[in-house]
Amino acid sequence: MWFRWVLAAACCGVADIAVAQSFDCAKAQTRVEKMVCADRAIAELDEYLGRYYAASRAEIPGAAACLQSDQAQWLKSTRDACADGACLKSAYLNRLAELDPLQPGATALKNVALPRVPALVWIVPPAADKVAAPPNPKAKPYEAIGSLIDDIATNPNSDGLAIRLKDDTRIPLVMLMFLEGATQERLAILAKDRTATFRARGYAATDSRGQVFFEPSRCVFLHRLPAGG
Repeated sequence: MWFRWVLAAACCGVADIAVAQSFDCAKAQTRVEKMVCADRAIAELDEYLGRYYAASRAEIPGAAACLQSDQAQWLKSTRDACADGACLKSAYLNRLAELDPLQPGATALKNVALPRVPALVWIVPPAADKVAAPPNPKAKPYEAIGSLIDDIATNPNSDGLAIRLKDDTRIPLVMLMFLEGATQERLAILAKDRTATFRARGYAATDSRGQVFFEPSRCVFLHRLPAGG
């Protein structure tokens, strides 16, 4: 299926995958694979998604494994749960819309109308420092919705980039000691949009003061919610 193909294609660059076929229908085995092959429009969406997935992996250095796990979960719980073509088409369009912000011009779709859904704008990878951020088996799934705050330069007490909830509570998204490289640059840009509402999804941990923060040893997915949604 395209997911197996695209894992290999991701290593070859966007220019190469732009003309590649998504998967070989002659080898379709599962019920859903056969449903995709039976409908040319859905097969094209599957091919588009292969390109989107590969381009997204290239766009988030250090977090490719996070996206791979998320994509596998989408395949299992969303796409493969479909019983008919209408469900499959909706699933593909929603996933394409979710990954659309991570697309460079070479892969961004120009001729497909995508629905308004929470859009994946970044993935914070697990901290590289495994001593400072060891695996935390007690961390529990956690989600925070609010504005993205970057006050590192102006607030001497800042814990790092944070999600500010409606009640003004700040949930550190990335602690200062783990903020680096592409993540720091991308989140600083996103935080400039004062009108945007973001949803951060990951795992929660608590420090000695009772401060909740996103567990740095796990992936954190950041989505921008549709305006007015």
